[in-house]
Amino acid sequence: MSSVHNPAIKYRPEVDGLRAVAVLPVILFHSGLHVFSGGFVGVDVFFVISGYLITSIILAEMTAGKFSIVNFYERRARRILPSLFVMMLLCVPAAWLILDPPDFKYFAKSLVAVPLFSSNMLFWMESGYFDATAELKPLLHTWTLAVEEQYYVFFPLILMLFWKLGRARIVALLAVGAVVSLVFAQIGAAAGTSASFYLLHARAWELLVGSFVAFYLSWRPRAENAHGVRDQIASFVGLGLITYAVFAFNSRTVFPGLNALVPTLGAALIILFASQQTVVGRLLSSRPFVFIGLISYSAYLWHQPVFAFARQAMLRDPPLAMMLALAVLSLLLAYLSWRYVEQAFRQKGAFSRPQIFSMGAVGSVMFLAFGLTGYLNNGFHQRFNVDPSLDQEFAETDIRQHCAGNDDGTGKNVDFCLFGAKNAQQTPELAVFGDSHSEAMLPAFDAAARSRGETIVHIGLGGCLPLLGLDVANGNYAPGVCPELAGRQFDYIKTHGIKRLALVARWTLYTDGEYGQSEISRYFLVNEQSHTKSKAASREVFAQALEQTIDAYRSLGTEVYVVAQVPQQMINPKNLYYRLARQTAESAQYDQQLLYEVSVPRANHEALQNYTRELFQKQSQRGRITVVSLDNLFCHDQACLIGDRHSWYQDFNHLNAHGAQRVAGEIDASIFR
Repeated sequence: MSSVHNPAIKYRPEVDGLRAVAVLPVILFHSGLHVFSGGFVGVDVFFVISGYLITSIILAEMTAGKFSIVNFYERRARRILPSLFVMMLLCVPAAWLILDPPDFKYFAKSLVAVPLFSSNMLFWMESGYFDATAELKPLLHTWTLAVEEQYYVFFPLILMLFWKLGRARIVALLAVGAVVSLVFAQIGAAAGTSASFYLLHARAWELLVGSFVAFYLSWRPRAENAHGVRDQIASFVGLGLITYAVFAFNSRTVFPGLNALVPTLGAALIILFASQQTVVGRLLSSRPFVFIGLISYSAYLWHQPVFAFARQAMLRDPPLAMMLALAVLSLLLAYLSWRYVEQAFRQKGAFSRPQIFSMGAVGSVMFLAFGLTGYLNNGFHQRFNVDPSLDQEFAETDIRQHCAGNDDGTGKNVDFCLFGAKNAQQTPELAVFGDSHSEAMLPAFDAAARSRGETIVHIGLGGCLPLLGLDVANGNYAPGVCPELAGRQFDYIKTHGIKRLALVARWTLYTDGEYGQSEISRYFLVNEQSHTKSKAASREVFAQALEQTIDAYRSLGTEVYVVAQVPQQMINPKNLYYRLARQTAESAQYDQQLLYEVSVPRANHEALQNYTRELFQKQSQRGRITVVSLDNLFCHDQACLIGDRHSWYQDFNHLNAHGAQRVAGEIDASIFR
């Protein structure tokens, strides 16, 4: 992401302009401007630019016999660390004031990961790039720096080790690595794994594209004033490819596999063929583009924390106009960072090599120490007068803990679990099957069963619908796991002769996606006839599977209850209730008003669930199922509340213990009768 100016290579203003083409879509994408739905590809353009510039410098120095690995890492430290550490340092007080303890704990982990250039691995383990919670992480964007620095640990060493073999053999070796990396990227992207987005093995090929450009231009130097037909067309095509990706790609695009060839090859074509004599080159060399290109590294550094802290402070997405204003603020901060930090540390005379390495080491140790302290102290709970037990309200239920012995994480060995009276000699009166929503609601079923002296059985997996005849693509498990589970569920009912079955799931996840989305980003439904990953295809598969499942269970004489999905919220309840706990008693009236303001509007809830509710209602009207709606317990006036004195949710959509307690009466009245 950093700029590179080195006497070993001639300065090209059009490459700085290309940085502007990379960074502006990234910023506008993160601001929520939907027209830039593929703005994230700016990162891929950055990777190509970085690979080209760094490789050009290394090749020039190695050819002249002047390359030094120590000098190389000194340059990296001068360009990467000062602005990065200043940004992180200023994020700490903002996080201290704004972030609640759970979020500060996550922030503290990233403070540890960033100096170790391992934040890509941290964010890979925590969430996907397009998840709703990702945009709330101030240091999420540092994953790209981690990828680059991991690449530059190995790349110079490979060149040094194989330099005597000659450039042709080195390029051939790197080409094999690039192909392998691209294959990994495509396989991972097609499977919907976030590892292919965050990790080096699936991103190295993009940096290698830039490296190949550097090798080619070192072999056949470009004419500075090239402006022939080939140069004009190729540079236009390059800009067109990047532009297409920025506006046509979105979170549903299989990425960063073969589709990432579009922006990366576009960047490569511009570097290869654009000059100040071509139309594209003149455009990119213009003062506005060059200026933004010069501050692009700092702009990239600042935009994410500015956006994330604004979202955290307001509990929800700020209005678009405010986000665009914050984007401008990011550019202003970027200029200050470039002018007073980047420029100062680039000059070798200002700071010696020992000083650079010493300051880098001290800064790293400082962030590591503070991050570890914040993590071990659970986000510094003592900052606010908040009862630490509040965390427990948002803990996942451990009601299945006694049945978790065989669960190896693959989903294949998850076991059936008895609740209620738990009479192992008695056939369960009710089976509860579903995804993670069924487990979140289990305490309600358990309480009702205990009061009736009945035994119930549960089995389910997060991300697996309890329906026959379908699978979940891009889900939580390998292909075949969900259909196998559904088959086991049916066999259990058949074998034990269970007469009542409750199906509980986050139904809209598989048919509609999230609020405001025109398409589903993952969890597509497929079957033997349809492998199309789209909203329309998923809905069709869902409707067919629902019909098939009801038919199958009714043929066994089993009465089927479908628990309609509880309202899905639009904000994280943890943030809200920590904010409320920090307020004084005098603001109680305001608190009640805030609950209504931040809870999901009833109209949004009904729009999201309209498709599945209509299907359920049609089946109910035919007397084939009984629909259990919980809306009246949550929705009042124009809002479906997130809670009262206590949250009813553990996250955006799962009920917590208070929520389960709230629905227990309705579950008892509707199903246990």
